[in-house]
Amino acid sequence: MAKQSINTEKVMSAVYRLRAINATINNEFRNLQNIAKRLENDWKSSAGANAHTTIYQLFKNNEIRSSVIQNYINLLEQQVIPGYINTESVNNKLSDKFK
Repeated sequence: MAKQSINTEKVMSAVYRLRAINATINNEFRNLQNIAKRLENDWKSSAGANAHTTIYQLFKNNEIRSSVIQNYINLLEQQVIPGYINTESVNNKLSDKFK
């Protein structure tokens, strides 16, 4: 049987990086939203309406993307890391009984 292990420090490092990257992407989308709002007042045409519809759909998709990443971060922080640490602790206590 192959040995399976997880490096919780590396997982936590990945969590920090994912959180920072997600925040950066969200900030850039907020900047784009501000630009789009300013353009909306100046671009009054059917082409402008189509562009606004498309860009606001893109913003909506970013919210979904951000939520998926945040859910993954939560899974790693709240389930994977504590679950693995607990399992290792239990395994070590059990192995101590056979020494």
